[in-house]
Amino acid sequence: MKPKTLYIDIDEEITGIIDKVRSSNESIIALVLPKNAPVFQSLVNLKLLKRAAEAASKKPVLITSNPNVMSIAGVSGMYVAK
Repeated sequence: MKPKTLYIDIDEEITGIIDKVRSSNESIIALVLPKNAPVFQSLVNLKLLKRAAEAASKKPVLITSNPNVMSIAGVSGMYVAK
């Protein structure tokens, strides 16, 4: 199964990202993050995203090379790829 790729804008809010994940037809969603997106610097936001994705039977994968986002994603239990 091919994952859905979503490109996230730097000024997007977590609620909009959650809506995009929920409305996707695919179960695996690759979220390509901008370099310094403030929305992904928050553990709370990543936990909200993970909880909403699990409720919708989706598996989001964060595509980033930002070490801060990688460490926060690891704590929240989200998948990350470079």
